[in-house]
Parts: sequence; C-alpha cells; structure tokens
Amino acid sequence: MTKKDKKKRVLIVDDEEDMIWSLQKNLPNENLQVIIFTASSGEEALSILEKTKIDLIVTDIRMPGISGIDLLIAVRNTYPDIEVIVMTAFPSSESKAEVMEKGGLRFIEKPFDIKEMRDSVHSALKMDSHFEGKMTGIRLTDIVQIHHLSQASTVLRINDDGREGVIYFSEGTIVHATCDDLVGEEAFYKLMSFKGGTMETFYMDKFPESTISTPVDVLLLKGTLREDERDGNDDDLKDFDPELSPASEMLDEEGPPAAIYEPELEPINDEVYPAETNNEEKEEDMDELKELLTEFTNIPGVNTACLVGRDGFLLHSVALSGIDAEMIGAIASSGFGASEAMGKQLQKGGMSMTMVEYDNGPVMFSPVGSEAFLVIIADKDANLGMIRLKIKKHARDIEQKAGI
Repeated sequence: MTKKDKKKRVLIVDDEEDMIWSLQKNLPNENLQVIIFTASSGEEALSILEKTKIDLIVTDIRMPGISGIDLLIAVRNTYPDIEVIVMTAFPSSESKAEVMEKGGLRFIEKPFDIKEMRDSVHSALKMDSHFEGKMTGIRLTDIVQIHHLSQASTVLRINDDGREGVIYFSEGTIVHATCDDLVGEEAFYKLMSFKGGTMETFYMDKFPESTISTPVDVLLLKGTLREDERDGNDDDLKDFDPELSPASEMLDEEGPPAAIYEPELEPINDEVYPAETNNEEKEEDMDELKELLTEFTNIPGVNTACLVGRDGFLLHSVALSGIDAEMIGAIASSGFGASEAMGKQLQKGGMSMTMVEYDNGPVMFSPVGSEAFLVIIADKDANLGMIRLKIKKHARDIEQKAGI
C-alpha cells in the first residue's frame, strides 16, 4: 500500500461552487494530508459513497434536492462509521457542544475560519466514537431547528420505546404534527416530551391539511416551558404524603382543629410604610423605564422597543398598536443568541450591538446587563445612527430601572 493510499478521504458536499473550490484548495496542508472528493448535491454524494470508501463528510445543510440533514441521516443509517461535519448558520450552545463531544456530530458556523475547519477535520478523523442508529443522542429541539433553518420540506418521524409521532415541515415551517391520538400543537408538545428514541425523515407527495400556524421558535419555547412546568410539579409532588401533612393531623383529631398561635405584631410607625414605599418605587421605576423605551419609538421610523429576558420572556415594551410584543420577544431570543454565539466562535469577545437588515427595515439587538437584551424594530428609512446613540446612552439606565 502506498503512502498516498493511507491518506484519509474527505467528501465535501455543497451546492456552492466557491465553497467547494475554497475547501478543496485550502483545507489540506502539511499537517492535514487528506484526499478530497467533492459533490455539489446530496444525490451525487450518495453516489460517491456507493463506490468509494470515505472517512469523513463535510456537508452544507441547505441544498436543493437531498438536503444536508437528509444526507446525514442516510449516512448514519448506511455508513455509521463515517464521521460528519455539518456547515450551518445554526448557533452553538453548551448543550450542542456536549452532543458534538459525545455523539460525533459537529456543527461549524458559516462564515468560518479555515483553521477552525481544518482543526475540526483533523479531530474528527482521529475520533473512535460515532453515532449508532438513527440520530440517537441528538435532542429533538436541535433537529427541529435544523429543519427550520434549512427550510426543509420533509416529514420527521420520531419513535421512542413504542411511542411514535410525526412532524411535517413545509419550507422549514411546521404545518402539522401527530402523536398517538393528538394532532396539531398538542401533538407537537407531546413529542417534545420524548426523552430519547430514534428519528428519520422521508418525503410525501402531498401533505395533510395544515393544523399548525404558530412560528417554530414560539412552538419550541412553549414546549420547553411546558416541560419545565411538568418537571417542577413532579419534583414538588414526588415526596408529598397527604397522610403526613399538618393539615391531616389536625383533621384527624376529634372536634375542630386547635387555634394556631400567631404572635402579636409590633405596631407600625404611622410615618413609615415600607411595603407602600417599595411599591411606589417600583411603579416609579416602571414609569421611568417606559419613558426610556419611548425615547426609541420617538425616533422617526422606529415602531417597537422591547426589553426581553434571555429566556425569551418580555419584560417591558413600547410598541405601536397591533404589534405582538410578546411574540417578538420569544422569536428575538434565538436571533440574539445566534449573534452572541457567532462572536464567541470568531473570538470577537462580548457583543455590544448587532443588526439584521430586512427588505422593510432593520432589527437591532443590544445586551442589557447579563440577564436581558434590547430589541429595536425600525423601518428602512429610520435614523440608525440615532438608534445606536440612544442604545449607548440609555443601556445602563434601562438595566437599573428594570432591576436586572
């Protein structure tokens, strides 16, 4: 066997010729001696896999025909020993990092530094662990978000110890779900409660009638909140024994329960009312917070200013009539998290401000303390310089008035 034959074989899959050309030219170096194969579609990649032994696949998510996620699942089913790196704008998090370390699936955010990609390829080719089965080890929420971000039109089937459900995606939007006897959103939330199992995707010529219209980010947030509430209730009730409760002891005695002793309280100084004072201070802070947010909406072209917790809950807002500020908060939390994650990946430090431009105007994010962030929604002709100035000027005051 020649030295060349000992080289690892890497298959790069992307429908963008520039990306294929760049990786083919720049990925190999003296420390990473690999043979590069390329495919411009998922179909072409599967054809290469049938004929050639491949050690690692680097694939984009969004591609026409067979998407990157479908290619990934096909590889896991047929070639479980092949490692996979997924190129995507999907933001990383601590949970995803744990999935990557334990499961072998790696996310690389675009745009990326070639050294980062080279290090990931080098590490993946030396790994011994790999996925077994159909996407086991990855959270369902991650898979749902990948389907959403890749604008996939596909059907995702989930099976967990005999329980089965299906989620239907149309161009990345969830339009229908079934689980047991449930359909629509309730079926989706039931699926979110699954703790493990296997997943697979397939195509259908015709989808059933749509039963879900809620945005994907809001569905995921609601599903997470339901799980948190259920887990919290379970923790509260699992050690509770009604036979041992003080109330049951009193009711078991003959006659009415004994009076409960309550110590006499010292009279309150007529001149001091701590509770009322605290309430007045809170109301005053809320009024001042509203005034600070109103300064943004007073800028021509700015229609919404929201203060949102990192968990997606709306803390305060000033918005034009008809704007659903709570939904904005829920959706914006993922955009804010993605921007922060990109900065960390590129080693740019903490985020001070970011802006996403759309056809009808920008959306601006800025952290407020460590627990919240500001969302400013404007029209395309708004004075962006004035908005930036107001954010820098009032961020600290907003943090203090909101008590975060």
